[in-house]
Amino acid sequence: MNYNTVMKDKNQKIKKVGIDCRMINESGIGRYIFNIISEISKKNTFSKKIDFYLFFFNPEDSLKLKLPSNFKIIHAPFLWHSIGEQTIFLQLINIYNLDIFHSPHPNMPYLYSKKFILTLHDLTMLHHKTGRASTYSYPLYFLKWFVFKISLYFAVSRAFKIVTVSNYVKDQIVKTFKIPPDKVEVIYNGVSDTIYEEKDPLVIDKVLHNFGIDKKYLFYVGNAYPHKNLENLILAFELFNKKQEFFLILAGKEDFFYSRLKKEYGKIQNVKFLGSCTDSDLRSLYSSCELFVYPSISEGFGIQIIEALKCGCKIACSKNTVFPEIAGEFAIYFDPFSVSDIQEKLTKSLNITKKEFFKNYEENFLDKYSWKISAQKHLELYEQN
Repeated sequence: MNYNTVMKDKNQKIKKVGIDCRMINESGIGRYIFNIISEISKKNTFSKKIDFYLFFFNPEDSLKLKLPSNFKIIHAPFLWHSIGEQTIFLQLINIYNLDIFHSPHPNMPYLYSKKFILTLHDLTMLHHKTGRASTYSYPLYFLKWFVFKISLYFAVSRAFKIVTVSNYVKDQIVKTFKIPPDKVEVIYNGVSDTIYEEKDPLVIDKVLHNFGIDKKYLFYVGNAYPHKNLENLILAFELFNKKQEFFLILAGKEDFFYSRLKKEYGKIQNVKFLGSCTDSDLRSLYSSCELFVYPSISEGFGIQIIEALKCGCKIACSKNTVFPEIAGEFAIYFDPFSVSDIQEKLTKSLNITKKEFFKNYEENFLDKYSWKISAQKHLELYEQN
């Protein structure tokens, strides 16, 4: 390295990048935030080029991450979709004079006037409005939906770059907002290294015993929002399971939506609600299920599809969302709006052996779904823009 290059490096401006981490404890978005920051913090080649300003609702949440000195933790106790988010949080971000602000979700101060990157994981809330998707009354829900729609259009039009998690969602964004395709960057999500096929039968038996699972089962993990379409899955399972040979196991954080689902469909035989599960539990539940089922009618990515494939699951899922892009030929697809078609595909899936199901499986098929790759591509966006 010659003298001029050394002087250029010494005088190079340190870029200031802010990332909104307030939703790090939320299920899908939280996992995205955690893994991107975790992997970025390991890439020391960028440590002299960027200072990161991380805005946490609770600063203690940052303790889950091992962060180097160029990561600054900032207390931002402002709820999303709140007046404080649009006012005081806006003032707080402006204090740091950031070169780039990254909002990993649409909930951001929409009057922020500097360069920002916006991540849109899907357009479910925009395209599938329903009062059943909210704990609010219908009039209040539709008012909030209308405000959200206006704010989202405003944010998308002003964003320097939009990151999304699949080509399926990119096409939706380009068509919905009528923006140039090169404004939207597709960066696939990854899957946690803690999810893999559990091959120890003693571990599996212990997990199944603890959950009271004593027969073959179909498995779903995720939340119970209306667009997840669990009602149709339960109805199809009831028709499919006439001989009572199987359980339908539904795992996910117990909240208003799961409570409502249990109240409305909990009397159907052999449907079991497990609540939240650890990654260790999930390894065993994925690895020993007869079939993983994902009936969602709207999805931006579907990390569970990749987790299921890592654990060697046969998969049956919806055909009219992102899943064909993610799972390719390693799933059997059904019409999520047709209870009879779901029933038929459950039967078809279970009649196929795993050997036949995975006969064309490529060993490196899942390599592109990596948090390391995802973090690297995010870093390149920060570095180059």
